[in-house]
Amino acid sequence: MKRLLLWASLGALLSYWAGLVLPAPPPCSDPAVRTLAGRFESALGSLTLSCRGQMLRDRDTFFWSLFTDHFGSNPNTPYMWLALPAFGLFLPSPMWHMKRQDAVVLIARRPPSVEYFSFTSFALWVPRRGLQFSSLGDSVNNLNLQQTEEGLFAHVLTASQTTYNLVEEALVKSGLPKTAINLLKMPSDVGNLFDDWTHFETVLRLFRFENQTEGDAYLHSHYPVYYLRAPEVGELFASNVYKDRKHPDSPHERGLQGDFKRHNQQLLKDVGEALDRELSELSAVSFAPLMIQGLECLRHDTQCLGDCPDAAYYGPFIREESDVIDMLTLSEDEVHLVSVVNHRRSNVSVYGSLAVLKSSKPTLSKTRMNIRATSLGVTSFDFRPEEPFVSWAFARRPELCEELFTTEKTTVLHGCSVVQEDQVHPESFLTYCERIYLNPVTGTGPHWDDLLPAQLYQVKLSSLDRGASPRRSPPGIRGLPAASPVATFNGSMPMHFTHIVKTGGESLELHLATQPSPLLRYSACRAAAAAAEAPTAPAAPFGCRAAARTVSAALCGLNCECCAKDVLRSSTGFHGTVLRSPRAHALSIFSQCHVAHQNSWRRIVEDVPQYLAEGILRGTEYACGSYCTSFQPDWEADLKGMLAKQDVDVQVIPFLHNMQSHVLTCSNSAGSLGQHFRHRQEPLEPSLEEANRTLHEFDWVGLTDLYEHSMCLLHYQANGSLPAACDCDAPRFLRLPRFTHGVVRRGADQLPQEVLDQIDAYTAVDAQLFASAVRLLLGRLRHLEQITQRPLLKCLPWRRLWQSTRYVPGLWHGPYELSS
Repeated sequence: MKRLLLWASLGALLSYWAGLVLPAPPPCSDPAVRTLAGRFESALGSLTLSCRGQMLRDRDTFFWSLFTDHFGSNPNTPYMWLALPAFGLFLPSPMWHMKRQDAVVLIARRPPSVEYFSFTSFALWVPRRGLQFSSLGDSVNNLNLQQTEEGLFAHVLTASQTTYNLVEEALVKSGLPKTAINLLKMPSDVGNLFDDWTHFETVLRLFRFENQTEGDAYLHSHYPVYYLRAPEVGELFASNVYKDRKHPDSPHERGLQGDFKRHNQQLLKDVGEALDRELSELSAVSFAPLMIQGLECLRHDTQCLGDCPDAAYYGPFIREESDVIDMLTLSEDEVHLVSVVNHRRSNVSVYGSLAVLKSSKPTLSKTRMNIRATSLGVTSFDFRPEEPFVSWAFARRPELCEELFTTEKTTVLHGCSVVQEDQVHPESFLTYCERIYLNPVTGTGPHWDDLLPAQLYQVKLSSLDRGASPRRSPPGIRGLPAASPVATFNGSMPMHFTHIVKTGGESLELHLATQPSPLLRYSACRAAAAAAEAPTAPAAPFGCRAAARTVSAALCGLNCECCAKDVLRSSTGFHGTVLRSPRAHALSIFSQCHVAHQNSWRRIVEDVPQYLAEGILRGTEYACGSYCTSFQPDWEADLKGMLAKQDVDVQVIPFLHNMQSHVLTCSNSAGSLGQHFRHRQEPLEPSLEEANRTLHEFDWVGLTDLYEHSMCLLHYQANGSLPAACDCDAPRFLRLPRFTHGVVRRGADQLPQEVLDQIDAYTAVDAQLFASAVRLLLGRLRHLEQITQRPLLKCLPWRRLWQSTRYVPGLWHGPYELSS
């Protein structure tokens, strides 16, 4: 047996070397580069081609894509790297060992028009020191790249002058002029890199393609990378030095100090009025520069963690005389305000970003940096180009963000990001990093003397006095529905839950799993799935009908994602469901569809069952010729593409056409394909009367938009009593975690009005159904107040509800005035 395994292993290895198991990298899709690369391979002379690789996007690299959002990486930037077979043998790896006499060569074309790009090479990992991540010299960027008129170039990494001469000779013979060769002289006399078996990495940062289609093609062009062995070490290069950032023609921002101060005073006034707090005396924490350079880190045996020579880095609590950087916490009653200069407008930088970074420890070390990135960040592309300053808020609770923008009054605050628990755990620590890239005058990182640093304000609501004037309270709700009696059960009655996809069903299940009652019972859903008949959609192909039947039965039986009528008909007892405001519902479904078709290895590994379920749905999309995405990587462009293509025989996940009304009116016995499908014979605008009739058959109806209050109602109906936290006079009203499916929350405020108008037109019936559900829930909560003598409505988030649903016709006559 051992001999058999030995021969099998040897055979697999030989097959690999023969290119049978793991084939060679795919050919470059750029014909000119492919031709040039072929001539280069034929002109190597005394150089030996050890192995071939390719330039890959980080998220497309097997295994290594799991680490794409770590180590302080910029969440807003596509990264590519030069990937070679690990140890010359295994799957492509972005890190590779290199001998001092050898060379790594990339042959490529200049990226399509972008705001900024740069190639930066690093000493990534040193066995004796660990993760070093130190730059080895200045970057090759869009202002200094040497190329042909057609944009072709080579990027060469070597520590040997002798080896470089051989590489240069081969490139020139292949037809590439010397003026199109970019050389990084790897330092052979710094840090004992080549004696310590150091692993290196070259990263390409790309900032915002002008044409995304061209950009996507570039990201998947498979530009060739070569590892070349030289016959001898020969003459070595002297140590690199970074270019001087100081230049007499560089603009500076010192003259903006007075205006920046006035901007921040107005910011505190605006936020103070919105939150009813006195903020005029709140002091700022000024960001300070983190001056890290890779070669210095190597000389002093410190860790740089990915320094970019084209950038200046700033953060709070950085002190020149101390190695310690204090981290921040962000509580649920706290808002962080960060004001930055629009460096792009002042022409000291071509691009900038503000990122949220996290750590499990309360302090960082400049020389032993240990920090991780998050998906939270804002870039200079999000700034209004005409404004010299930008302010952004960060908070734990969505309602705090929404409260900052509840009035129509103009504010100098530009946006607010919600820091969710899965991004930064409440018991973890965070900080902010301002990255300022590329001085357009020098082609280097901006000089620190030319920059005006950001300012941070920590607004802790519980420790601040109320504003001098009474807070603007919502006017009386003129049309508050009359108290509506509710059915109550004895605590032992399970609930049959009809799960309308993306209304918070998983969050509900996670919460109830920790509660004694009500238990969720799936028998009615399984009965509905088992009783389903073969669908009779004449326009749909047989393969589509079969796939839809299988998927509908599985999702209905396993997750109660059924047509509501089928569940109600399958059993008596306690029935419940949840609805959601139509814009939020449509965007939530679309965001998950978008992410599912633009997946990453990290998201797959974090939730394999979800990935498998999405894979089945993607197969069904293929069978039906209908997709819930237009396959564009940009979220907004993808949504606009979906709005333009809806004429199909079968819609798979019909989120843009009154999906919630569809769920409340469809039935398998009436020929429906299920909750997740709509065939051409089913109306795009279901009967509102029929949907409302089904809605009122449910004993409990919750709203995602009023989730905690809905849960209070559910607990009362299930047990006949309210949890202690369901009380507006309690120290803290009930708060529950939300399940996000690994999808970043996208708000309607991120979209132009014409797109919102299209969504509203497609979801007009859902909007009226939602208005009915709001009135139903408010009436039932009013009944609870009367019989429990506990206040519930006065702390209902009226501002947030109005802000997010004021577009719903007939729900609001004016701010906070619910219609009758």
